[in-house]
Amino acid sequence: MPRRQMVVPGTGGVLYESAGGARAATIFELLTQAGAARSLSCRHGPDPESLEPLDNPLVARGYMTLAYAPFDHALPKWTFFDYDWRLDIRYSGRRLAEHLQAEASRGERWRLVAHSQGGLVVLAAARLLGAEELARLVEGVCFVGVPFYGTVNALLALLEGTFIKGSIPKEVARTWPSLYQMLPRWSITQGNPHRPDLFLDATWTNAGLLPAPGEPMDLSRHIDTGLLERGRALLGATRRGYFEPLRKLDFVRLIQGNNLPTPFRLPHFPETKGTLSVDGDTLVPDQFTRDRLPTWVRPTLLRLPAADHSLLCSDPNVFELCL
Repeated sequence: MPRRQMVVPGTGGVLYESAGGARAATIFELLTQAGAARSLSCRHGPDPESLEPLDNPLVARGYMTLAYAPFDHALPKWTFFDYDWRLDIRYSGRRLAEHLQAEASRGERWRLVAHSQGGLVVLAAARLLGAEELARLVEGVCFVGVPFYGTVNALLALLEGTFIKGSIPKEVARTWPSLYQMLPRWSITQGNPHRPDLFLDATWTNAGLLPAPGEPMDLSRHIDTGLLERGRALLGATRRGYFEPLRKLDFVRLIQGNNLPTPFRLPHFPETKGTLSVDGDTLVPDQFTRDRLPTWVRPTLLRLPAADHSLLCSDPNVFELCL
């Protein structure tokens, strides 16, 4: 049976087509179209365990070839998993788990490369499948620049909007569950560095970013309380045994950059001026991530001077480490 290889892309790495089947486009192209704010917003119900969106006019289809150039051109061929990186990470994980099971009889076990948020999707799928079933379907995984413990960049997107100079307004970004689920799992101000204070209502209330009792929610001024609950739900599901479903795989490898300034603290939260940075890949803090990994995972970590986070998988050195 043929060897099978699949990339699970990261945030922003997937293209979209409209429900009517229009040409797949990057999120940057979608921004130039009429009604961009409407098409890029998502709507979810109040139950944090109801994972599928109630309303989402876009369909994930394809990937940004520039960000994954070596994989795009390599032989044997790499396939890519299409998922909507704006949605609940648990929902994307469920879709990946179903895809792996549906394809089980058509070839060898999968070799996966998971970039950025794609690594969180793989872990979500692994929790659903369990160690035995995952090992039946997957040979091994290379995690590239994965924010296992969150990223300040997700927080900045909720505070200011995201992508080029906040070109996606914050009121649109605040409808995306994945941003809440990738909030930093450490204190972004001071005190106990291991305290995930961004998952507490009080943190946002004190910052004036949650509506007062009886006040309607206005996403131009507030974050979405229901989506914050989804962030807490994922946090709770991964407090213990985060990497355990991977133990029976033939190999696990973690790759991250360690040479670029990466946001780590906002001493004056919710103000973003004076953001403090540490070494990393511009999104994942290097040493902090390493120190929190389980002891059995830590030896699999490779740290190297590499490209900016969004282009890690276009780095030929990273590509070679994934083979």
